[in-house]
Amino acid sequence: MKDYNKAPLTYEQHLDLLKSRRLIINNPEDAVKFLKRVNYYRFTAYCIPFQKPHDVFLPGTTFDAIVVLYQLDEKLRDVVFALLTPIEIFLRTRIAYELSHKWGAFAHYDGSMFQNETEHEQWLAELEKAIEDSKEPFLKHYRTKYRGFPHLPLWMACEIMSLGSLSTLYSCVTRDARLLICSIAEIDHNVFRSWLHTITFLRNICAHHGRLWSRNFSISPLIPDKHAEWQAIHFNNKKLFTTVAIMEWICRQADLPLCNVEPVYETMQKISALDTRFADWMGVPAGRTIGLCWEVEE
Repeated sequence: MKDYNKAPLTYEQHLDLLKSRRLIINNPEDAVKFLKRVNYYRFTAYCIPFQKPHDVFLPGTTFDAIVVLYQLDEKLRDVVFALLTPIEIFLRTRIAYELSHKWGAFAHYDGSMFQNETEHEQWLAELEKAIEDSKEPFLKHYRTKYRGFPHLPLWMACEIMSLGSLSTLYSCVTRDARLLICSIAEIDHNVFRSWLHTITFLRNICAHHGRLWSRNFSISPLIPDKHAEWQAIHFNNKKLFTTVAIMEWICRQADLPLCNVEPVYETMQKISALDTRFADWMGVPAGRTIGLCWEVEE
């Protein structure tokens, strides 16, 4: 192990470095403008598919080609986030409705629907911190009108907590509670738990503008083993395509509009058209056309 001693480079020096690695830069002025908007270190992650060992670029590779990939990944994050939004709102609604009707408006405080006391206490501490930090106007109204603040009914709490905390809530409640929530998706409650965890992970990538298209997911969703349609497709559960298929499944089962799913597949198609390797890097099964996975026969 050694100390890091690389000096910061100017935009022009970064271009010289790229040229020394045989990257073709047709318009240096535009390239500098791009690097003023996008950190060079971020940009280099998109260079990797176009490089040989020792950072040398493949013959004919241009700066503009890498920018196109970067912009498509940017678009991919946008359309994935647009798909995530109605799913997240649905999950908040579903969990609040089912749990409060079965166990009561404040059951999340008395622990009656939780499996483990320690996990319940840890989750409750997260919720209380979220309530303390929130500036939502409805909290001010509730505080001035009702006793018991900061204790909130579950349907309010589900609007305050993070998606990660919502996922934790699902993981911590009893098996009966999980079955009640996941029944709409018609899958095993443990599979659904892994899906919530994965969706939360994906949302965080999008929110922090992370590279999405070729990422290996460190959080891997379970594949339903009792559904023939899931077993018929050879999913790589560490890749984006699988998670998009999961979100499409949830949209279909929950009667959410598919208009948010289609732009995701369309953007993935555009990325795959750049290079024959890229479909595989997104987890698209060999020989499969990128598009809706769960077509319903009319």
